[in-house]
Amino acid sequence: MHRQVLGALMVLACIVAPAFSASAAELPKATQKAVADLKLDPALLDGLDAELNVPKAWLDGAKEEKEVIVSGTWEAKEFRDMTAAFKERYPFINLRYERSGTTGRGMQVLVALGENRVTVDVMTAIADAIFYFIEMKALADLRDLPGYNNISKDYVAADGTWISHKLSFRCMAYNTDKVKKEDLPKTWNDLVNDPRWGKGNLALTNNPSSWLLGLWGDFGEKWGADFTRDLFEKLQPQRRKEGLTALTALTVAGEFNASLPSPEWVAKRYAVKGAPIGYHCPEPVPITVSQIAMLDKSPRKNAAKIFINWMVSREGQIVQYATTFAVPVHKALQLPQFVPFADTIVGKRANVRDDAILVSDTNKKMSELWDSYWGAAGTGKAQ
Repeated sequence: MHRQVLGALMVLACIVAPAFSASAAELPKATQKAVADLKLDPALLDGLDAELNVPKAWLDGAKEEKEVIVSGTWEAKEFRDMTAAFKERYPFINLRYERSGTTGRGMQVLVALGENRVTVDVMTAIADAIFYFIEMKALADLRDLPGYNNISKDYVAADGTWISHKLSFRCMAYNTDKVKKEDLPKTWNDLVNDPRWGKGNLALTNNPSSWLLGLWGDFGEKWGADFTRDLFEKLQPQRRKEGLTALTALTVAGEFNASLPSPEWVAKRYAVKGAPIGYHCPEPVPITVSQIAMLDKSPRKNAAKIFINWMVSREGQIVQYATTFAVPVHKALQLPQFVPFADTIVGKRANVRDDAILVSDTNKKMSELWDSYWGAAGTGKAQ
């Protein structure tokens, strides 16, 4: 899926305001702090009241339900900090957060549903497990949320069964002590055709679906197969067992020159601490969307809807960015100041992965070729 990444926003200046308006003074303290820390114009929150204007029946129902169970990948402290404003607004809703891996967020929940048990109400970062939930017709329709229309149709399910709460870029992290900015590849073809990235200078995680699969879908299977072969045979990259976060940390440590893919928010956290880390996106920029969904059998639907609606509101999106550097999906917040490393992202053509490709023949072909190289330890040749 092609589009410019915030391309039209290159003409916009970052908005800075020194003081809060009268209406902003009524915001939760956690929200006021986020706005102040990010040096944002409080006018960015104009329209928030309408976005949070949920039916009274939902509020009354949530008071009876008392809590909502949320699963995700945030650290416990991150989740507490990110939802502090929500707790100020809705003190009658207790947030029970359960941090879990892909299995916990996906198959374990599905198994419980098959046994007529509901273990969570709201799920985030579901990845390819989303298709199993859709097949089971297990997800609630979220199109009645006041905030649903604040998100581009590219970032929501057509039938309302999930919406996105953040965007994630899957580009390269590089060590600024080892790599000059002018030596970075402009395109993906430039990457595999430049020997400077060879001989172990580039490290890969075994996570091709997060970046390479979308490029296969974008450029076609022939390009994808040729690129994959060149990646392994020409560059002979380090094939690492670490995950995306750990690999970015090793890039900071200088164990290799660059790592691929790297989450932009992880690199940003190191960069603000002064670490020798940079971030670069060859064109087109690989983007994945992170879904948030609600189980249709949830016994706490009112509280769940209120939480999801808040997450995609201006307030939820801003405090999420302030806490985690997660890029907003809200239409009004598609601004450069909400994009870490905007200089390497804004204005470039994007490749937003259509999750339907996860269950496609293209994914099967890519995975088979990738796995043949990944398992060929010590060589650049496929098995």
